[in-house]
Amino acid sequence: MILALQTNTFGCHGGIPAYNRLVCRVLNNFGSDDRNHVLIAMDSSQEVVRAAASHPNLRLAAFDGQRLSFAKTALGIAAREPVELVLAGHVNYAPLCVLLKRLRPRMRFGVVVYGCEVWERIPPIRRWALQQADFLISISGYTKQLAVDVNKLRDQRVYLLPNALEWETDKDSSDAYSLPQGTKLLSVGRLDTTERRKGFDTIIESLPFIAQSVPDIQYLVIGSGSDLERHRQLAMMTGVSDRVHFLGAVDEALLRTCYQSSEIFVMPSAQEGFGFVYLEAMQYRKPIVAATSGGAPEVVQDGVTGKLVEYGNREQLAQTIIDLCLDPNMRQRLGEAGYQRLNEKFTFSQFQQKLTDILLRESPPKACKVPHTDESASCAS
Repeated sequence: MILALQTNTFGCHGGIPAYNRLVCRVLNNFGSDDRNHVLIAMDSSQEVVRAAASHPNLRLAAFDGQRLSFAKTALGIAAREPVELVLAGHVNYAPLCVLLKRLRPRMRFGVVVYGCEVWERIPPIRRWALQQADFLISISGYTKQLAVDVNKLRDQRVYLLPNALEWETDKDSSDAYSLPQGTKLLSVGRLDTTERRKGFDTIIESLPFIAQSVPDIQYLVIGSGSDLERHRQLAMMTGVSDRVHFLGAVDEALLRTCYQSSEIFVMPSAQEGFGFVYLEAMQYRKPIVAATSGGAPEVVQDGVTGKLVEYGNREQLAQTIIDLCLDPNMRQRLGEAGYQRLNEKFTFSQFQQKLTDILLRESPPKACKVPHTDESASCAS
């Protein structure tokens, strides 16, 4: 039996929730005599009830931010049921995994690491617990290397498992939304004071220069958070508030519409462990402007599927956007190459095969079952 511990899964948009949903889909297909457990700390019960119908082989439970109840439930499951493997969806759950292993000494546990939460030295207890993990799963090579070097982890015990596209079909966008006319740039991400290196502010500051060459330039920003007002004020101070459109948190239909109607996806961030939104842009064959920082270069190939710029270099960013705006053939070439790369590297079937291989390799021998995949993996010797 597998027990998964997750943060946000079915209740919000973003790279980590998308990753958690992919994990749930894999666990739902993973063969077992008993239904696997998935505990989700921050989701609400209503969100999990809606998801349960499409995950009949999982026992889903949500805790709406009640962390103590979340931990008690995990301990109770380990005490009562034959848990053989725990998969923790955040480094913060590593100490809890150590406690679970006290109850089940033969149990193995792994922890998923995403980005900046392990790019620096983490607090001693969490670091020690992370070092006790039987294996780790990293979303990118960049995150793996930093986590290993800074937190003294075992390199040979870290698997690479990049995010994958969640949407399996490209639905048509809705005509019900009225978006500004002109050449549209799009960014999607959290506007939070803890994540100020996303690069949205540098795009806003670059708009006056871009507008000199692209007079109809418009900038759509999807996302909300505690740093939204600072960005609004910056747009006003820069004199581009009429060109910047903060759409906040949107539903899937409007999100798809924005992707489909934009010319360029722009997120020159220094905080991406991977950058799930790049995959969404690739699904819509959009050229991408990203930064040479973090895990972005593992997703966006400079000059092939998009353009990479130095984080914070406004002049380079502006000129790169201008070049793409004025060259529709380049946009089409990069967008088509991105779509091809998406289907070659970042599909759910690939994610499922890789995670299944990891679960079979790390499970105790008696836990090896035949997973419900098109190409079954075999237990590692």
